[in-house]
Amino acid sequence: DPACASQVWANLRAVVETYGAPWVAQLWTNDIEGSLSLGEALLRSLQDVGTTLTAQITVTGLAGTVWEPRTPSDGLRHIARLAALLGGPEHIKWRYDPIIPTVHDPSRFRDLAHQAVDSGVTRGVINFIAPPGRYARVDRRLAALLPGWDEGMPEYDAAWRLDVACELVEFAAEAGLSLACCAESADLAAQAPGLDRAACGDYAWFVMLSGRDPGGVAHRGSRAGCGCAPYFDVGNYGHWASCHRCVYCYAG
Repeated sequence: DPACASQVWANLRAVVETYGAPWVAQLWTNDIEGSLSLGEALLRSLQDVGTTLTAQITVTGLAGTVWEPRTPSDGLRHIARLAALLGGPEHIKWRYDPIIPTVHDPSRFRDLAHQAVDSGVTRGVINFIAPPGRYARVDRRLAALLPGWDEGMPEYDAAWRLDVACELVEFAAEAGLSLACCAESADLAAQAPGLDRAACGDYAWFVMLSGRDPGGVAHRGSRAGCGCAPYFDVGNYGHWASCHRCVYCYAG
Protein backbone atom coordinates (compact mmCIF):
# COMPACT_ATOMS: atom_id res chain seq x y z
CA ASP A 1 0.00 0.00 0.00
CA PRO A 2 1.42 3.44 -0.89
CA ALA A 3 0.52 4.53 2.64
CA CYS A 4 3.19 2.17 3.99
CA ALA A 5 5.99 2.27 1.43
CA SER A 6 7.87 5.37 0.35
CA GLN A 7 9.47 3.22 -2.35
CA VAL A 8 6.15 3.24 -4.23
CA TRP A 9 6.41 6.99 -4.62
CA ALA A 10 10.08 6.73 -5.58
CA ASN A 11 9.06 4.25 -8.30
CA LEU A 12 6.44 6.65 -9.63
CA ARG A 13 8.94 9.50 -9.60
CA ALA A 14 11.43 7.37 -11.56
CA VAL A 15 8.79 6.53 -14.18
CA VAL A 16 7.93 10.20 -14.61
CA GLU A 17 11.58 11.22 -14.87
CA THR A 18 12.21 8.53 -17.48
CA TYR A 19 9.05 8.65 -19.60
CA GLY A 20 7.29 11.87 -18.68
CA ALA A 21 4.02 12.45 -16.86
CA PRO A 22 1.33 9.81 -17.45
CA TRP A 23 -2.13 10.53 -18.85
CA VAL A 24 -3.68 9.16 -15.64
CA ALA A 25 -2.24 8.28 -12.23
CA GLN A 26 -4.47 6.17 -10.02
CA LEU A 27 -3.97 5.79 -6.28
CA TRP A 28 -5.00 2.46 -4.68
CA THR A 29 -5.06 2.49 -0.89
CA ASN A 30 -7.05 1.71 2.23
CA ASP A 31 -5.33 4.56 4.09
CA ILE A 32 -5.90 7.96 2.50
CA GLU A 33 -4.13 9.98 5.17
CA GLY A 34 -1.06 7.73 5.16
CA SER A 35 -0.81 7.82 1.37
CA LEU A 36 -1.08 11.59 1.19
CA SER A 37 1.51 12.03 3.92
CA LEU A 38 4.01 10.30 1.63
CA GLY A 39 2.83 11.22 -1.84
CA GLU A 40 0.71 14.37 -1.88
CA ALA A 41 3.51 16.60 -3.17
CA LEU A 42 4.23 14.27 -6.08
CA LEU A 43 0.55 13.98 -6.97
CA ARG A 44 0.22 17.77 -7.00
CA SER A 45 3.26 18.08 -9.25
CA LEU A 46 1.72 15.58 -11.69
CA GLN A 47 -1.56 17.45 -11.68
CA ASP A 48 0.30 20.68 -12.43
CA VAL A 49 1.65 19.19 -15.67
CA GLY A 50 -1.70 17.79 -16.82
CA THR A 51 -1.99 14.30 -15.35
CA THR A 52 -5.54 13.30 -14.42
CA LEU A 53 -5.60 11.90 -10.89
CA THR A 54 -7.99 9.17 -9.76
CA ALA A 55 -8.25 6.87 -6.75
CA GLN A 56 -9.63 3.54 -5.62
CA ILE A 57 -10.22 3.59 -1.86
CA THR A 58 -10.70 0.21 -0.20
CA VAL A 59 -12.95 0.26 2.85
CA THR A 60 -14.50 -3.01 4.01
CA GLY A 61 -15.54 -2.15 7.55
CA LEU A 62 -13.02 -4.69 8.88
CA ALA A 63 -10.30 -2.22 9.87
CA GLY A 64 -8.71 -3.00 13.21
CA THR A 65 -10.02 -6.57 13.27
CA VAL A 66 -8.04 -9.76 12.80
CA TRP A 67 -8.72 -9.41 9.08
CA GLU A 68 -7.10 -5.96 8.73
CA PRO A 69 -5.16 -5.43 11.95
CA ARG A 70 -3.20 -2.34 10.88
CA THR A 71 -5.73 -0.67 8.62
CA PRO A 72 -6.84 2.73 9.99
CA SER A 73 -10.41 2.71 11.21
CA ASP A 74 -11.31 6.15 9.82
CA GLY A 75 -12.00 4.60 6.41
CA LEU A 76 -13.85 7.14 4.30
CA ARG A 77 -13.35 10.09 6.66
CA HIS A 78 -10.61 11.64 4.56
CA ILE A 79 -12.51 11.48 1.25
CA ALA A 80 -13.14 15.24 1.26
CA ARG A 81 -9.42 16.00 1.53
CA LEU A 82 -8.60 13.53 -1.23
CA ALA A 83 -11.39 14.82 -3.47
CA ALA A 84 -10.11 18.38 -3.10
CA LEU A 85 -6.69 17.23 -4.30
CA LEU A 86 -7.88 15.08 -7.20
CA GLY A 87 -10.45 17.49 -8.59
CA GLY A 88 -13.69 16.27 -7.02
CA PRO A 89 -15.30 13.09 -5.65
CA GLU A 90 -16.12 11.95 -9.18
CA HIS A 91 -12.39 11.04 -9.41
CA ILE A 92 -12.80 8.44 -6.64
CA LYS A 93 -14.17 4.90 -6.54
CA TRP A 94 -14.98 3.07 -3.32
CA ARG A 95 -13.87 -0.58 -3.23
CA TYR A 96 -15.58 -3.22 -1.13
CA ASP A 97 -12.87 -5.79 -1.62
CA PRO A 98 -12.69 -8.63 -0.77
CA ILE A 99 -16.03 -10.19 0.07
CA ILE A 100 -15.24 -13.08 2.43
CA PRO A 101 -17.66 -15.97 2.98
CA THR A 102 -19.06 -16.15 6.54
CA VAL A 103 -17.51 -12.72 7.25
CA HIS A 104 -19.43 -10.57 4.76
CA ASP A 105 -22.27 -8.63 6.39
CA PRO A 106 -24.85 -7.06 4.03
CA SER A 107 -25.75 -4.38 6.58
CA ARG A 108 -22.11 -3.31 6.79
CA PHE A 109 -21.97 -2.91 3.02
CA ARG A 110 -25.20 -0.91 3.05
CA ASP A 111 -23.88 1.47 5.72
CA LEU A 112 -20.59 1.97 3.89
CA ALA A 113 -22.39 2.60 0.59
CA HIS A 114 -24.40 5.40 2.18
CA GLN A 115 -21.23 6.85 3.75
CA ALA A 116 -19.50 6.82 0.36
CA VAL A 117 -22.41 8.60 -1.33
CA ASP A 118 -22.62 11.12 1.53
CA SER A 119 -18.96 11.90 0.73
CA GLY A 120 -19.86 12.53 -2.92
CA VAL A 121 -18.59 9.20 -4.27
CA THR A 122 -21.03 7.55 -6.69
CA ARG A 123 -18.96 4.69 -8.13
CA GLY A 124 -18.23 1.43 -6.33
CA VAL A 125 -16.32 -1.76 -7.08
CA ILE A 126 -16.83 -5.16 -5.48
CA ASN A 127 -14.65 -8.24 -5.56
CA PHE A 128 -14.76 -11.65 -3.95
CA ILE A 129 -11.82 -13.21 -2.19
CA ALA A 130 -9.72 -15.49 -4.38
CA PRO A 131 -10.93 -19.09 -3.92
CA PRO A 132 -8.92 -21.73 -2.03
CA GLY A 133 -5.90 -22.93 -3.98
CA ARG A 134 -5.17 -19.66 -5.78
CA TYR A 135 -2.53 -18.18 -3.44
CA ALA A 136 -0.70 -20.60 -1.15
CA ARG A 137 0.50 -18.03 1.38
CA VAL A 138 -2.98 -16.54 1.68
CA ASP A 139 -4.48 -19.99 2.09
CA ARG A 140 -2.20 -20.61 5.06
CA ARG A 141 -3.43 -17.47 6.80
CA LEU A 142 -7.10 -18.05 5.98
CA ALA A 143 -7.10 -21.67 7.08
CA ALA A 144 -6.55 -20.55 10.66
CA LEU A 145 -9.56 -18.21 10.55
CA LEU A 146 -12.12 -19.71 8.19
CA PRO A 147 -13.40 -23.18 9.10
CA GLY A 148 -13.61 -25.22 5.94
CA TRP A 149 -11.12 -23.19 3.90
CA ASP A 150 -8.66 -26.08 3.71
CA GLU A 151 -11.48 -28.29 2.44
CA GLY A 152 -12.30 -25.86 -0.38
CA MET A 153 -14.92 -23.80 1.48
CA PRO A 154 -17.86 -25.92 0.25
CA GLU A 155 -20.54 -23.20 0.40
CA TYR A 156 -18.32 -20.62 -1.32
CA ASP A 157 -19.65 -21.28 -4.80
CA ALA A 158 -20.96 -19.52 -7.89
CA ALA A 159 -24.55 -19.47 -6.64
CA TRP A 160 -23.58 -17.77 -3.38
CA ARG A 161 -21.44 -15.20 -5.19
CA LEU A 162 -24.27 -14.37 -7.59
CA ASP A 163 -26.81 -14.02 -4.78
CA VAL A 164 -24.50 -11.66 -2.89
CA ALA A 165 -23.67 -9.63 -6.00
CA CYS A 166 -27.36 -9.13 -6.82
CA GLU A 167 -28.10 -8.04 -3.28
CA LEU A 168 -25.20 -5.57 -3.24
CA VAL A 169 -26.26 -4.05 -6.56
CA GLU A 170 -29.67 -3.45 -5.01
CA PHE A 171 -28.21 -1.85 -1.87
CA ALA A 172 -25.85 0.29 -3.97
CA ALA A 173 -28.67 1.58 -6.16
CA GLU A 174 -30.69 2.38 -3.06
CA ALA A 175 -27.80 4.55 -1.83
CA GLY A 176 -27.22 6.20 -5.23
CA LEU A 177 -24.09 4.24 -6.12
CA SER A 178 -23.30 2.48 -9.40
CA LEU A 179 -21.52 -0.82 -8.87
CA ALA A 180 -18.96 -2.68 -10.96
CA CYS A 181 -16.91 -5.79 -10.32
CA CYS A 182 -13.19 -6.57 -10.45
CA ALA A 183 -11.46 -9.25 -12.52
CA GLU A 184 -11.96 -12.24 -10.20
CA SER A 185 -15.69 -11.51 -10.30
CA ALA A 186 -15.91 -10.60 -14.00
CA ASP A 187 -18.30 -13.44 -14.84
CA LEU A 188 -20.91 -11.91 -12.54
CA ALA A 189 -21.28 -8.80 -14.72
CA ALA A 190 -23.22 -10.85 -17.27
CA GLN A 191 -25.39 -12.49 -14.61
CA ALA A 192 -26.21 -9.84 -12.00
CA PRO A 193 -28.52 -7.16 -13.47
CA GLY A 194 -27.06 -3.70 -12.92
CA LEU A 195 -23.51 -4.87 -12.20
CA ASP A 196 -21.06 -3.17 -14.55
CA ARG A 197 -18.17 -4.99 -16.21
CA ALA A 198 -14.74 -5.41 -14.68
CA ALA A 199 -12.78 -2.27 -15.53
CA CYS A 200 -11.38 -0.68 -12.38
CA GLY A 201 -9.03 1.35 -14.54
CA ASP A 202 -11.94 2.29 -16.79
CA TYR A 203 -10.83 3.86 -20.08
CA ALA A 204 -14.19 5.58 -20.61
CA TRP A 205 -14.01 7.00 -17.07
CA PHE A 206 -10.51 8.35 -17.71
CA VAL A 207 -11.65 9.98 -20.96
CA MET A 208 -14.60 11.61 -19.22
CA LEU A 209 -12.47 12.97 -16.36
CA SER A 210 -9.59 14.19 -18.49
CA GLY A 211 -11.50 15.50 -21.49
CA ARG A 212 -8.92 13.71 -23.65
CA ASP A 213 -9.00 10.51 -25.65
CA PRO A 214 -5.49 9.36 -26.61
CA GLY A 215 -6.87 6.34 -28.45
CA GLY A 216 -7.40 2.84 -27.13
CA VAL A 217 -4.58 0.30 -27.14
CA ALA A 218 -5.14 -3.45 -27.30
CA HIS A 219 -4.61 -4.84 -23.80
CA ARG A 220 -5.28 -8.24 -22.27
CA GLY A 221 -5.56 -6.87 -18.73
CA SER A 222 -3.51 -7.94 -15.77
CA ARG A 223 -5.32 -11.29 -15.39
CA ALA A 224 -8.34 -13.17 -16.69
CA GLY A 225 -11.43 -10.97 -16.72
CA CYS A 226 -9.57 -7.67 -16.28
CA GLY A 227 -10.94 -4.90 -18.49
CA CYS A 228 -8.60 -2.13 -17.34
CA ALA A 229 -6.89 0.28 -19.70
CA PRO A 230 -3.16 -0.45 -20.22
CA TYR A 231 -1.23 0.56 -17.12
CA PHE A 232 2.08 0.25 -15.30
CA ASP A 233 1.98 -0.74 -11.62
CA VAL A 234 4.53 1.10 -9.48
CA GLY A 235 3.53 -0.75 -6.30
CA ASN A 236 5.97 -2.84 -4.31
CA TYR A 237 5.08 -6.47 -3.61
CA GLY A 238 6.43 -8.74 -0.89
CA HIS A 239 6.21 -6.38 2.10
CA TRP A 240 3.21 -7.81 3.93
CA ALA A 241 4.89 -7.73 7.37
CA SER A 242 5.56 -4.00 7.17
CA CYS A 243 2.20 -3.08 5.61
CA HIS A 244 -1.35 -3.39 6.99
CA ARG A 245 -1.11 -7.18 7.36
CA CYS A 246 -4.50 -7.85 5.86
CA VAL A 247 -5.00 -11.61 6.15
CA TYR A 248 -6.38 -11.93 2.62
CA CYS A 249 -3.66 -9.88 0.90
CA TYR A 250 -2.05 -11.73 -2.03
CA ALA A 251 0.51 -8.97 -2.71
CA GLY A 252 2.45 -9.63 0.49
